[in-house]
Amino acid sequence: MSVKIIIGYLRLFNRVLQQEQIDLSKVVSPELWHAFQNCLENPDEQDFDVERYALLLQAAQPHFTRPITLVLAEHANLQDLGLMGYLASTSFDLQQALQLLQRYYSLVFKQTNLEQLNVQQLPEYIQIVWSASYPDYREMYELNLALIFKIAQSIVLDHLAPPQMIQFGYAPHTSLYHFERFYGCSIQVQAGQYAIRFSNQILKAKSIAADQQLNQVLSTQAQQSLSRISSIEIQQQQFKQKILTYIEQGLVQQEEVLQSYVAKRLYCSERTLQRQLKVYQLNFQDILDQYRLEQSKLYLQQGKSLSEIAELLNYADQSAFGRAFKRWTGYTPKQFLKSL
Repeated sequence: MSVKIIIGYLRLFNRVLQQEQIDLSKVVSPELWHAFQNCLENPDEQDFDVERYALLLQAAQPHFTRPITLVLAEHANLQDLGLMGYLASTSFDLQQALQLLQRYYSLVFKQTNLEQLNVQQLPEYIQIVWSASYPDYREMYELNLALIFKIAQSIVLDHLAPPQMIQFGYAPHTSLYHFERFYGCSIQVQAGQYAIRFSNQILKAKSIAADQQLNQVLSTQAQQSLSRISSIEIQQQQFKQKILTYIEQGLVQQEEVLQSYVAKRLYCSERTLQRQLKVYQLNFQDILDQYRLEQSKLYLQQGKSLSEIAELLNYADQSAFGRAFKRWTGYTPKQFLKSL
């Protein structure tokens, strides 16, 4: 299942291309460029998915000396986030804006609440955290993180102190230096989770555009929009996320038969698990291979040895892992590292 994004992201990207006079029509495939232009012209009739958007960002990156995601964030306005942006702009203060962001974050995507976003408020700070299960979406994660920072800046009109902490779930394709300069703080990388943390001192900063009556109307619209999202798509993503979570736990505990372990955690038999997967048009081995591939790339970049990775991913030995990696990518692990 592809995850669709709202038209605001496409318009933002197109606006930056026009301002910088960049022509990608001869760089990307004709099919991708046609789909991009067609969606811009007919947003109510055409959809655009995250995978293709990430390909556009990657194609545009060589034209910029800084991460394209930061360039987009600097050119963005709240309306590019659609209804979510209007909700933030009419919020009473940053605290309300972040609470609404948590509730309606899935409206950034047109089909499904891909990643659950959580706002965690503690005595001294508030942080926004969400898991990241798809390394191919890393540019999208980076862009959304930068846009959350942009939302905070637009509401807190006084000078916004640098975040107390920024965390990336995947190492970016460009230097961390650019991101540290953008946010004004150091960046840490922790597999599979993005986060941004603010001091509680800025939470009560009032927004000059606050309009509680309009905000309530928009909140009602947002709730109605959520209710229209296809329940089967949400259920499919949630079920897949459960499978991934239990696969990760099973690998940590060195469970020999992962499918059996996952079935037990779901309180069902393996046969029942297979039937449930079939209902959601999923395949257990595909999910497991996808997870192993993503983790193996991360482990390789972290400098772990092949024997360590084989053990972490529950392979009999490093040769078995090497064969699986080449089957997935067409490269041996050493060739993959050399390509980086």
